[in-house]
Amino acid sequence: MFTRKKMKYAELKPGDRIRKLVEEFVQPELTSLGFKLLKSELTFKRKIGDFTQEIYFAKNQRNFGNTIVCFWTILSVKSNYYVKWHEKKYGFKPMNEFVESWYDNHIKTWNTDFWNAGHYDLTEFDNIKLMNDLTKNILTIGLPILDKVSDWEGAADSLMERQRFGFISKIFDFYILAGKEEKAIESLKTAEDYFNSVEDVPSERFEEIKLKKTTYNIV
Repeated sequence: MFTRKKMKYAELKPGDRIRKLVEEFVQPELTSLGFKLLKSELTFKRKIGDFTQEIYFAKNQRNFGNTIVCFWTILSVKSNYYVKWHEKKYGFKPMNEFVESWYDNHIKTWNTDFWNAGHYDLTEFDNIKLMNDLTKNILTIGLPILDKVSDWEGAADSLMERQRFGFISKIFDFYILAGKEEKAIESLKTAEDYFNSVEDVPSERFEEIKLKKTTYNIV
């Protein structure tokens, strides 16, 4: 028997429709956990100590009427504290305030039946089922990931586990901020050994390592 897909707020423009659904399904859950939804953009924010957790709903630029209504989420942890600390410690600001960031479709455990080419698609799937699935993923998968890196050691460990050695400057600093100097030095050595084993490594990586060694008198 054919079951009609339930579409909600189909009379609205794509951007308004997505916001309306997020406000109905996601906002109550996240608000109860201390997140606030911005009026200026479709982003939830929550402050945790030195960190700011963000869940941003990115919309497909090709969205049109009821033909294309796609979006995806980007989860991030940022720290203005780190920016200020870095400037005071080294005399200049870091590249950005990001601690770590993920697209939902790059998270292996983020499993859903409601993606179309890596985007949530309101025109292809039952809107209620889609939004319930999205909300569940955010709560059970997204938030634990954000919480793990809203801690200096946890953030550095996460980057090391994923071998994100291009971020060695941040990895080292995060361990220092966590009071884990031995792990900071070991991360620097691991990254340097890796860079020496491969070709075409940007010179900036070695300059970053040299700066850390000089600043902290590491032999």
